[in-house]
This record gives sequence, structure tokens and C-alpha cells, in this order.
Amino acid sequence: MRVAIVGAGISGLAVAWRLERAGVTATVFEKSSKVGGRASTVVIDGYTFDDGATSIAPRGRAIEEVLLKELPTDDLVRIEKPIWVHDSLRVSAGSIFHNETSRYTYSTGLAEFPNRLATPLKVKTMCEVADIASSREGFEIQGEMFDNLVLALPLPLTSQLLWSLNESRPLSNVSYRSCLSVMLGFKNQLHETPYHAIVDPEGVHPMQWLSLESEKSPRRAPEHHTAMVMQLSPRFSKDNFDKSDEFIVSTALAFTKNLYGPEFETAEVAQVKRWKYSQPENLARFEAVNQPGSRVLVASDALLGGRIEEAFECGYRVGELLLNA
Repeated sequence: MRVAIVGAGISGLAVAWRLERAGVTATVFEKSSKVGGRASTVVIDGYTFDDGATSIAPRGRAIEEVLLKELPTDDLVRIEKPIWVHDSLRVSAGSIFHNETSRYTYSTGLAEFPNRLATPLKVKTMCEVADIASSREGFEIQGEMFDNLVLALPLPLTSQLLWSLNESRPLSNVSYRSCLSVMLGFKNQLHETPYHAIVDPEGVHPMQWLSLESEKSPRRAPEHHTAMVMQLSPRFSKDNFDKSDEFIVSTALAFTKNLYGPEFETAEVAQVKRWKYSQPENLARFEAVNQPGSRVLVASDALLGGRIEEAFECGYRVGELLLNA
């Protein structure tokens, strides 16, 4: 069985991982220089930021066995401090139920997870797939022939490739929200907090999420410094997606000053990441999109959910479909 996977995000890597464990080597094509999609880490001047997804919460899914038993666990960190909530930047303890979930990251950054997944796999980075030739013999991509094709891209991009292949799937109702993520490094050390992150559960404040990277994991900032990642709300991100970095950073710093005082009004490191396809706002049904026996399958965060563990589960299930065909 020759399998091509377009997209080396978490879903695409999960398909390839499941196949590899069964002795089937798939070829994964990725247009960027790195794997993992939103499981991303940026290192700047000694600061380590998870600028996309913030942690992995296995929740008993397929990812749990892979994360805790199949992959190396050096540098794997169980996040001890809980998530608290804020109401107009007034911080209070979060839900006990919400914080019963075990969450993990790596001290070297969350991107370590997709990097470790990809190590035994056949992944071609800097390799954009814009054209796929389909015939009775299979699918031709950049001169290679494959029996099966898995599209593991954000669904708007997957839909374009499906259309070019004269394939259709019930995906039209799926949409994504964007997210502005702001990485901030401060030369001051934040006084110890009882939480590693705060979230606005009502989604009304422009600051949706703030991760204190230095509290989440060791080795995220130089000694006596503080690393934070702020994610701005879907509405703010949509309305200000194309605004200047200076405007977005100044907005974020106004919130950190309000929360932690004037020492956190100025950052020595500040960088903005724009996620166009951050999270699916609604989902398509996995079973409706992926019919048994189809030569073209879809792995996406918009089928089972946008969290890392859900995207991985989707890819893992696609791998099972291929193996059971």
C-alpha cells in the first residue's frame, strides 16, 4: 500500500505514525520548513514560547499511549499548576472539573511532540502540493505514484484539492476562527502565581488566554526573567488581524500592565504570530467525510475537534481505516 499524506500537522503525522507502527511507510508532504502545524514553538533570545497550541491533554485518547509510552519522555513535563479564569482581568480560581485533566508539554517546547513523531517517518518539508493527477492507477504527486491519498490540511485548503480531484465531501458548513498570538519576554521575574494560565471563559474580553510560560514549564526564560504568550479573542483577532505588530503588542502590554503592574508594561522581546486557521468554529462528521473503501480520505482538526488530542485522534482513525480497507 502506497499512501501519500498532504500536510504534516498533527492529524497528518498521526496517520503516518499509525501506518508506520503497522509496517506501512507513508510519504508526508509539507509545504513549510517544519512539522506540527499549531503545535509550534518559537525560541527568541533565550525565551521559549508555545505560540499556537499550549499543551496536550490526552483525555484517554489514542495520543496518551503515544505520548507517555511510545515516544521518548525526556523533557516531557506534566503541568502542575491549574488554569484560572479572568473577568475583565480580575483573576480567580478556575473550575475544579476543568483542572482535573492532566496536561503536558516539553521543557524544550511543545513542537517537540510533532518533531518526535516525525523522526521515524518519511516527511518531505518545503514541498507544496498544488497539483495531484488522479487515474485508475492511483494518484501522482511530484512524479511519485500512490494508491491512497490523505488530505490533512485546514478544511478550506482540503476543499480546494478535493474539487481539483472531482471529489466532494460534506464540508461546506465548516468555518475557522483566526487568532492573534503575542509572545512577550520580560526582564523582570513575575512573583509566583497559583496558576500557569488564565482564560476568559465568557469570551467577551479581548484577552482570551494568557499562558505564563515560565510557570508552565522550566527552562522557558533566562534566569529571573518571564515568558508569556497571550492569545487575543476571536472577535479582536478578526477585527485586527491585519493591524500592525506594534498596535497588537501595545494592546497586549496594556493588559499585562493591568494584571501585573508597571514592570510588565515593556517587553524586551515581543513578536506576533497570526493564525488564520486557528480553531474550527463547527465540525463536519468524521463518518460522513470518510467513507470506508474510499481512496481519498480527510484528516483534520475540523472533524473531531481543534485540540491536539482531537486532531491526533482523527489522524489515528484515518490510519485505522486505511489498514482495515
